[in-house]
Amino acid sequence: MAIIISHKDSPIHFSLNRPSLNNDDNEENLPVIHCQISSNLYFYTVLLSELSSLPNFANIFYYLVSQFNNKSHRKRLKYIFSSINHRQNIIYLQVYPKINQFDEWINRYWASIQLSVLVKRVRYESSWAWLSTLGGGHSCLGEISAEHAKEAEAISKNQIRLSSEIGDPNALVKSYLFLSLSYLQQKRYDEVRTILRFQYRRIQQKDITEDRLPVMCIALWKKMKYAIKLNQ
Repeated sequence: MAIIISHKDSPIHFSLNRPSLNNDDNEENLPVIHCQISSNLYFYTVLLSELSSLPNFANIFYYLVSQFNNKSHRKRLKYIFSSINHRQNIIYLQVYPKINQFDEWINRYWASIQLSVLVKRVRYESSWAWLSTLGGGHSCLGEISAEHAKEAEAISKNQIRLSSEIGDPNALVKSYLFLSLSYLQQKRYDEVRTILRFQYRRIQQKDITEDRLPVMCIALWKKMKYAIKLNQ
């Protein structure tokens, strides 16, 4: 038996198909039940989204509606629907006015939150790409120029700040490794050693997913050892 869920102001229909609980004549005579929701479109859209993504919720809703004459089932439906009527094989469910008040403004509020996050992410990606390109150039020249190594240090610190603000753990570790390279070029070995030891432990945690980070960390450690040996 199927329950076809609809809304008078929406072209979208949703079908809930479940096996029958028993084989009584009533269910055989009603292979399809039409359920019309009376609410604002925001509630209706959310309801369909939950029914399609949450199987347990869909099962409960199906059995409550298909057996709405059962007192306990009707009582549970009454938590959300103020009016439950059955006419000509159509079940009409009317949402409570208080629930119906939460209309489009909720959607707009959530959209404003998402827009803020999206804008922040776009700015982050753009800034990160620009800083990585600029920092890479200074880092290469930092092998022969202390001035460029200091510029690379400043850029790496900006990348650390950006990564912390956006909450990107992989980028944050990478930024600290870039910083350690600039310190290495400036022969600040104690700071390099501290950063690499801490970041190597950090890389072992589950939220770090970039495979190149352990390789980068080990390579910088070997580069530091070689630089110290040359300066002895």
